[in-house]
Amino acid sequence: MSGNQYKKKVKDALKEREYKLILKHRFETRITNVKQGKAAFASGDFLTAIRKYTEYLETVAEANRLTGIYELRPDIFHKTKDITEMLMISHLYYELAKVYDATGKFQEDVVKCLDQFVLFSINQPFQVVNSEMVRKHLRKFNFKNQEVFMRAYQQIFVKSRKCFVATHCFGDNHPVTNDLRLFKVEMLKMKGGLQLVSFYYRLSPLLVEFLDRNNSFAFVFRLFTKPLLFAFSKAISRRELK
Repeated sequence: MSGNQYKKKVKDALKEREYKLILKHRFETRITNVKQGKAAFASGDFLTAIRKYTEYLETVAEANRLTGIYELRPDIFHKTKDITEMLMISHLYYELAKVYDATGKFQEDVVKCLDQFVLFSINQPFQVVNSEMVRKHLRKFNFKNQEVFMRAYQQIFVKSRKCFVATHCFGDNHPVTNDLRLFKVEMLKMKGGLQLVSFYYRLSPLLVEFLDRNNSFAFVFRLFTKPLLFAFSKAISRRELK
């Protein structure tokens, strides 16, 4: 190795070490960007909010050796240890979507952020919380891209594999559970179907949580509910065959 090659190698190593130290510091202080972004959003300073939220997401992406904020995905995080981080990420994508929507200039970014919000919401413990948040905002605000926000809300239900009561009674991959998931998708196409599915997702997790704590009642519940769900799934299947 020549002298120039050795110097270049040392220089590159120092740059890499410096970059890692800077990234480590950025990662350890990343929550500061979130706080500053929320304060900016609350005061109507949308440009600062965008910059601070994006800095947070860029830091998390770089720490996971990704090149952009839209490459983040749930499977690079630990399902239990990183659940708080994933919840924050989902909310920041949603906050970014709202900021971009408020400016009225970045529709493509609104769509990308809401796609990421959906990705980080489906089949997560906080799925119901996130869907309720969007539902309330849809009733309260007039988004410039109202249809895009509505579609994101609907996708949380369509893409989710959760069917709480059927899963509790039959298991996650039972044919009855799968039939009821398909029926849920069809319901979203019906008038008033979205409201019914929303009501189900507000009520059913609480019911299942209660059943998990009360084994005797859960046994009686399954005894009476399983035949009804089974008969209903058969009726759905027969209707689909016609």
